[in-house]
Amino acid sequence: MSRFFRRKKFCKFTAEGITEIDYKDLNTLKQYVSESGKIVPSRI
Repeated sequence: MSRFFRRKKFCKFTAEGITEIDYKDLNTLKQYVSESGKIVPSRI
């Protein structure tokens, strides 16, 4: 049987050096929110 390789979780914002997240910045947050306005889970 093969073993599953689990990737270590990391925050994309801290990896890019962003220290403050603005809720009004739609271009940054668009990939984390669905069209209906719900937060997309990390497993997708």
